[in-house]
Amino acid sequence: MKYLTILSFFALVVLASCENDMSAIQRVISQEDQAVERARDVEILYSDSAVVRIRIKAYTMLNHLDKKEPRREFPEGFIVDFFDENRRVTGKLSSNYAMQYINESKIYMEDSVVVWNRQGERLEAEELTWDEKQEKVYSDEFVKMTTADQIIYGYGFTSNLEFTRWKIKQVTGEVATDELTN
Repeated sequence: MKYLTILSFFALVVLASCENDMSAIQRVISQEDQAVERARDVEILYSDSAVVRIRIKAYTMLNHLDKKEPRREFPEGFIVDFFDENRRVTGKLSSNYAMQYINESKIYMEDSVVVWNRQGERLEAEELTWDEKQEKVYSDEFVKMTTADQIIYGYGFTSNLEFTRWKIKQVTGEVATDELTN
């Protein structure tokens, strides 16, 4: 009987202490929405029909688990290799900072963005956007393109992911050309 009384007393204390404080619940939910996973020495592979087409390497990746706007942040930058179907590197991209917005399927890069292609051409920009759905990269900011025989400066840039078909929108400085058009 004594044990039954003690057990009843503890059950009553436990039941009396159960209370759902809405502000405490909201704090927990808010913390879950702002949760961030941290990873070191990251390698992300994108494949098409079991053939690796893109490899992203980063020293640090922060995976923001925000339910409304999930994103991956590369605060120390990343290096991207683009491959052809024979796994030969067709281009490289590096940036000192990047943010990938999952819902938008876009990666925004800034701070010393550099792109190389198989032809040895090199693009330098402070900002560049990679649109994963449209498979293109672009910028509205100042860019510098170095080719085998010239250096082209301009504002605005678009290209395919292989960096083989690129265009500078507002060219500044001197540009060599074989023919002039109206």
